[in-house]
Amino acid sequence: MDRNESAPAIVIRSERRGERDRVLTLLSPVWGIRCITVYGAQKSCRAVRASLYTEGVFHIYDNRERHQASLVDVDVITIHENALSGIASSFAATLMCEIVIDQKGTEAPAFYELLTGCLDILEDDNHKRVVTQFIIRALDIAGLSSDYEVCPVCGRPYAPDEVLGFNDRLASPCCHTCASMSVDLILPPNARRYVRDSLGVALERAMEYSVSDLMATRLMRYAIRLYRLSCPSSLRSAVALMELDGLA
Repeated sequence: MDRNESAPAIVIRSERRGERDRVLTLLSPVWGIRCITVYGAQKSCRAVRASLYTEGVFHIYDNRERHQASLVDVDVITIHENALSGIASSFAATLMCEIVIDQKGTEAPAFYELLTGCLDILEDDNHKRVVTQFIIRALDIAGLSSDYEVCPVCGRPYAPDEVLGFNDRLASPCCHTCASMSVDLILPPNARRYVRDSLGVALERAMEYSVSDLMATRLMRYAIRLYRLSCPSSLRSAVALMELDGLA
């Protein structure tokens, strides 16, 4: 039986289908990840439009017989225009959406809150810190985070000035002794304190922490590598973002 449905959602991917239509991938705290079709979006000026990163209440028609859902209307909350205001912010926004899709809709309410919160504050000037915060919080939501206080392998508390390595068997930061990738993925003491402390506060408060541009660059590179090792994924937009910031 066909039905109309409504739920808050945000567009995390927009793709052309044929000459007339578009397919939107939505992240919703109610639906999780869901694909819907916007008929006539390429040709008709009357078609309902929802651009990439549009957040709102989406009204859809679910044709269960055809296993297709189509967009009827959307009550826009925000279009997150800052996410498309520059090259760096655009790559950063794409990367965050790619990670959400990689998580396959698990923990949708938490990821929805995290993504919309990050897009609300994302700008070219802060994209490194936003990406870092998004990734470490995404790993925490996925249950893949560390407490950055105690080595998960041997159980020893870290020394204040200890440099952490990475254990690929547990896919987790660890002490230098237990590290299997200590050279390729290290976390110095100041960076560890930043990650540990910022995870314990709200996103807005974490963004107030003072971080030098060099530190922000290193933290973003670490966060991207950490995600790739914890959740093996190509993250194509990460390559473009790191090349843009001279990290590739």
